[in-house]
Amino acid sequence: MRVVDTAEVIFLVDNATDSLSSSPGFVETEFARLRRRGMPWLSGKCLCCAAHGLSCLITVRTASASRTLLFDTGPEEWVFERNAVRLGVDLGEVGAVMLSHGHWDHAGAMPRALQMITMGNGGQPVPTYMHPAMFALRATKSADGQFRPMELVPSVEVLSGSGADVIVTRDEQLLLDETFYVSGEIPRVTRFERGFPGQYRQTAAGNWEPDEVMPDERYLAINVAGKGQIVFTACSHAGLINVLTHARARFPEIPLYGVFGGFHLSGVTGPIIPETVEALAQFDLQLISPGHCTGWRAVSALAAAYGETVAPSVVGKTFLL
Repeated sequence: MRVVDTAEVIFLVDNATDSLSSSPGFVETEFARLRRRGMPWLSGKCLCCAAHGLSCLITVRTASASRTLLFDTGPEEWVFERNAVRLGVDLGEVGAVMLSHGHWDHAGAMPRALQMITMGNGGQPVPTYMHPAMFALRATKSADGQFRPMELVPSVEVLSGSGADVIVTRDEQLLLDETFYVSGEIPRVTRFERGFPGQYRQTAAGNWEPDEVMPDERYLAINVAGKGQIVFTACSHAGLINVLTHARARFPEIPLYGVFGGFHLSGVTGPIIPETVEALAQFDLQLISPGHCTGWRAVSALAAAYGETVAPSVVGKTFLL
């Protein structure tokens, strides 16, 4: 993984909006970005929309070039398009798209996102990285035994028709001049991280089978000069500690600096908050940015344990690293 001089991370979709809380100096809030772009007064007609999901636009720069990757797209096309337009991002610069795992709240806007990218890049196909296990029908099981299905991830045919050059693989990848690392399947090594309890997938025969492990989830990483490895984990169904353990083992010569993403420490996974917060200390992170599905109890516990190291992500926020 090549070292880059700087990185810019813009959250196009996230569960919350918050321009009032204090932020570190390297973070620009949604309000500040909109004012910088010419918003003369505060107005709802200028603001982004929060939604249950995640999408972030990551741009890395070296002395000779910049490279941009779109990491997930959020749950719905209207939200993605509204926020991208209002934040004034140039989607034509996107050189690759990665879907972190096969859930609707990260994949729902993929067709429109690809259309917007190709409209901005002159119609060039966009390399789009998917895991083969992402496309199955998934569901949770209610107390009465009924299966509640989730919206499917857009098919290869739909994505290709929207401008994607779809690469379906389980293997790790180095993308965009080796400035972005996409992991392979994440080893499960901790005792307490169980995946997605209660999830099922439909087999080819139409039967439901347990699907808690979610092998299709992968993380993204970059290496920023003077800092080190920064990890993006969209939902952490594999477990935040499993993700960071793999990232450290995969690049032992690059110190871990920070982590962005949904840590999924809410709902059925809420009980593992204490163990996760304690185990996180071993990585000596300088930036912890929880968002999306982390949950307020976990964010509060992280802030209590790690203080100013914690800078939550919200929609419209820009991190300059």
